[in-house]
Amino acid sequence: MQKKTSQTQKSQIYLDIQSNSTSYLPVNRNGWWIKFSVYNSYNILLIFTSMFTGQTIVRYYDNEDDAVKFINYVMESDPAEEIPH
Repeated sequence: MQKKTSQTQKSQIYLDIQSNSTSYLPVNRNGWWIKFSVYNSYNILLIFTSMFTGQTIVRYYDNEDDAVKFINYVMESDPAEEIPH
């Protein structure tokens, strides 16, 4: 049986995420809009959107090396074509 999360608990979670997150302005590189956020200095959220197709890719990493590898993969990809999942 699942416990219901109270409004107070939701507010505490929201405040924790807000106070421990850093978000950066989106940048445009090679036809991709890239936005990323960092939570607790090591959880990385990447969001890529193609300027040509509107395809949006969202990935979460807890390892900086893996995040950089995926960023490089997307940057080498053609933004006019969809990236397979």
